Amino acid sequence: MNSPEMVSTSPKTQCRRVDNGSEDRISCLPDSILCQILSVLPTKDAVATSILSPRWKHAWTSVRNLCFDDELSVMGDEVSGITVAAFEKFVHSVLARTHPSSVEKFSLRCSYLRSLGMFDYWVSSAISRNVREIEIDLRDHERIPLPASIYRSITLEVLRLRSYFALTLPPDGVCFPRLKTFHLMLQQPTNHLPHNLFSRCPCLQHLSLTVYFTAANPASNLIISSATLKTFVLEVMYCSHSSAPNQHTVTIVAPNLEFLDITDDLAVSYAVHQLPSLHKAVYYVMFSEWPPIDRRPPVQLLAGMTKTKCLTLSAGVLHALNRRGDNIFPQFSALTYLHVTVGQFGCTMLPTILGCSPNLHTFVLHLSDWYVLNDEQTRWTDTATVPSCLSDHVNIIEINGLGKENSHMRLAEYLLNHSRVLLTMTVRCKPSVDGKTLENLHHRLMGLHRGCASAFIHLTRWVTWP
Repeated sequence: MNSPEMVSTSPKTQCRRVDNGSEDRISCLPDSILCQILSVLPTKDAVATSILSPRWKHAWTSVRNLCFDDELSVMGDEVSGITVAAFEKFVHSVLARTHPSSVEKFSLRCSYLRSLGMFDYWVSSAISRNVREIEIDLRDHERIPLPASIYRSITLEVLRLRSYFALTLPPDGVCFPRLKTFHLMLQQPTNHLPHNLFSRCPCLQHLSLTVYFTAANPASNLIISSATLKTFVLEVMYCSHSSAPNQHTVTIVAPNLEFLDITDDLAVSYAVHQLPSLHKAVYYVMFSEWPPIDRRPPVQLLAGMTKTKCLTLSAGVLHALNRRGDNIFPQFSALTYLHVTVGQFGCTMLPTILGCSPNLHTFVLHLSDWYVLNDEQTRWTDTATVPSCLSDHVNIIEINGLGKENSHMRLAEYLLNHSRVLLTMTVRCKPSVDGKTLENLHHRLMGLHRGCASAFIHLTRWVTWP
């Protein structure tokens, strides 16, 4: 077998011929292009290219993305392949041998961290190289403090903390002066921390926050206040429903917020100031069947979303609203797009919700496959007053998850019959619907009266069940 043969190149690059005689074109690329290619690889793979040839020996030292993951090194409680110590040595070696003054991304996923000082050194090293993005996941480690240098970084724009950390904010002044995107997990947070943190981030635009409460938590009011925030994703987790958890409150003050996504199990109450810039809101409630939970939070939160143009509600939200027994729903005058999921309960809220959305144009109804929608839940279709949005504005309707149940067909009939300006109704049946059932459903749909005679009905089977 012939050894690689060097061919004439420019002084800065060297091409070679591989064993089959063809030219190694990748090695002919400029250093800057090789660096971009290596930067999209995990760092361990980028370093491994150093054995390919002299041309590649030092190419990896210019990568701008440093991504470390010990997942392949440690399997459970046993060490596989390289040891934990070897992984730490590898990170140290890479940080010592790479030389770009500007690091684009530093990512660390680590299950076994033996030294807090070592962790500080790794992160501080990235900060000293003007890193733009940091992502850290220490998995099951106890909360450890972040290096003090991270709070004052003038280049950090993206920070994703995918495990719990102990945050020790500087006593005064700005925190994270250039940070735009922040993913944070808080465990049993104190009152002052969120307010002191987010209100001191002058450039924050995108916030993703997971908050974990326990029954031992004292009552708290978490204030999310930011004049620059545009998107906010909040997940509230509560460990037990053995006692009523609504002692906690989340206050949102974000006048420029455009997108709000909240997942909650009704563990907190809400105080939402008017959000005049809100364009899209998603509200997902888990565990709405727990009896000790107060049903006020959904109304509190929805009352702060009334300026939105697009709204998505889970079956849990409708279930919680329905259990109040008063069918209260705020007025959504600006709403043009509504996506609602209906489960075993909550379907009786539909006429109220539609009635409070007078300018609605697109209505998406998702029929959950987790529970059977009984006939009692759809009896309102015979007597309810027709919402004005159906007769005046709704021109697109989607029904997802249609089955052969009579309750499903009654909902489709109600919407098709009362939508006077409807252009298109798209109906997607459950994937479990066989060919014969699909044909029968098509025949039934085509036989229904249409409020708009020219409305087009498209029936298909849902290939991918979400």
